[in-house]
Amino acid sequence: MKYVSRKFIDLIQGATSKWANWDPPKKIAVGDYGMIINETGEFNWEGNIYSSHFQEQLQSSQFKFDFDLSDQALRPEEQEGGDDKFIVKSWGVTTKEINVSPEADMQGTPNVAFKLNLQFDSNKQAAVLVMHKPRYSSLPNDERIIRLLKSMPDIIKGKYIITEVISCAAYMMHLSDKKAESFSVTLKATAPVAPAATARGAVDFVWSSEATQGISRQGSDPTAGYMPLYRLKMPRSKFWLRPFGYHGNEQSYDAIDRWEDIDPPWNPLDDEGEEVEIYDPEMHGDFGVFNDGYPDNHDDDDL
Repeated sequence: MKYVSRKFIDLIQGATSKWANWDPPKKIAVGDYGMIINETGEFNWEGNIYSSHFQEQLQSSQFKFDFDLSDQALRPEEQEGGDDKFIVKSWGVTTKEINVSPEADMQGTPNVAFKLNLQFDSNKQAAVLVMHKPRYSSLPNDERIIRLLKSMPDIIKGKYIITEVISCAAYMMHLSDKKAESFSVTLKATAPVAPAATARGAVDFVWSSEATQGISRQGSDPTAGYMPLYRLKMPRSKFWLRPFGYHGNEQSYDAIDRWEDIDPPWNPLDDEGEEVEIYDPEMHGDFGVFNDGYPDNHDDDDL
């Protein structure tokens, strides 16, 4: 397959409207802005609204704001996940069983944090992403953030903005091939050997998988701060029409939670991750077709 990353990202995005980070150790952050690389599906970083460079540009803009982005109310909101695991699976993946037990006993004896039994159907590729100890970071829905973004159309307009990041202590991602397969994934937890780490109450993890087909990636370093999943949004087009005024209920539509989720910029993908060409009758000068792309054979002319 030419671009494995794009196929995996496409399947995960279709299941959850969020974007997978094919390289979870690579840092991404709330407030990042940029575009999606069509060939790989990966995020092309251009800047961050919390960066010093962005603040310098803001100060030199025609709009003068006395915003201190170090203000805690304007910083990304952090929240622990309510569950120890977060699982995203595309069509064609079935979770057969989950066994959960304590991570480790007081003596640090290796133990099973959880065991996940997966079944992949045949004929189509499928993807699954498993995260342990998820942590959520999101852009605050504060009017000052909205005003700040509105004041920088030359930089932000037309860009995608990361409004949420889900990080974790351990992750596993798997992209199946087109063969039916059942296997289990186990995350074992052990107490750290280093006294300093033990004092902090940290726990080391190790993955084990019975997968024999497809492509898997995993990480289990609780200090790494893996970032396997994020949300991309873009303000609606009318967001930029009135920088600091509102008409009717426009203010509510400018709120971050009302922004548009970003869809993949590519056509539907086949099993090899290649784009499927969509027939455009107008482009080909063929107007005798229905809007669904199928020819109009005029069967209903006599009705």
